[in-house]
Amino acid sequence: AAAGEAARAEFARHWQAEFPGEPAPRMELGSVRAMERELERCRRHLRRLQRALAEERFKVGYLEAALARAPPP
Repeated sequence: AAAGEAARAEFARHWQAEFPGEPAPRMELGSVRAMERELERCRRHLRRLQRALAEERFKVGYLEAALARAPPP
């Protein structure tokens, strides 16, 4: 348990350096297995976010091109 608390404190310190003022998300860091599970969860979330970002970029590009072709009002 102490190792997990130390790992969480270290993570929170790094998080605050990267994202000042934002609370660090809760993660299970008490063992190698727990960290592997967190890593897989984060990777899945990142894939979903990358997909959503790609979809939004496509829509923006499509709409910008459509508006550029549209006759003036």
